[in-house]
Amino acid sequence: MPTSDDEKDILAVIGLHEDSDEDCNNELLDRETGLDPEIVDQVLDSLWKSDQIEGIFTIGGRHPSLDDIRRVLPDRPRLWGEDGRHQAAP
Repeated sequence: MPTSDDEKDILAVIGLHEDSDEDCNNELLDRETGLDPEIVDQVLDSLWKSDQIEGIFTIGGRHPSLDDIRRVLPDRPRLWGEDGRHQAAP
């Protein structure tokens, strides 16, 4: 079960890498935080569903598998528009 510290750590790493040349994705977050991949996926799922992050959903064997993850900030336009939002299955 993820903790609030896990969420803070993941958001901090996203903030460091969201505009870098290196793709901010699940694997980068695993490596940079040292957290178990299952914890990373659970935190990303929660952040994505609550519209705190945006990213491109990819087929990658993770749930969710996201590329180009960015924080959603009040004064910054969304990079991915509606494509970066979580969309519930029909």
